[in-house]
Amino acid sequence: MNWFTMIAGAVLFLLPFITGYSGNPAALWTSLIMGVVIAVLGYLKNYKLAAVSGLLTFIAPWIMSFSGIGAALWTCLIVGGAVAIVDGYRGFLSGRGTQTAQHA
Repeated sequence: MNWFTMIAGAVLFLLPFITGYSGNPAALWTSLIMGVVIAVLGYLKNYKLAAVSGLLTFIAPWIMSFSGIGAALWTCLIVGGAVAIVDGYRGFLSGRGTQTAQHA
């Protein structure tokens, strides 16, 4: 499942430019930073931290005050929610948490 997390991070990184909310600094930097963080955590197979990052991405529109921008709001809700659910299951419920390359 690390491929899912890496792709979700890349999508989150690219969507400000595709959907047009790159003009709002809070929304732009949230997507760029969280996109990189999620992609790197996916590469490292650290599903617990990826799930927490997904949850932070999910609530970021209200914390960073850009919930009025529809594209940014839905991007964070969909991508952040999907990462939180998928990696949350993988990290917390399946007992796999953090895997190293030797155990994969």
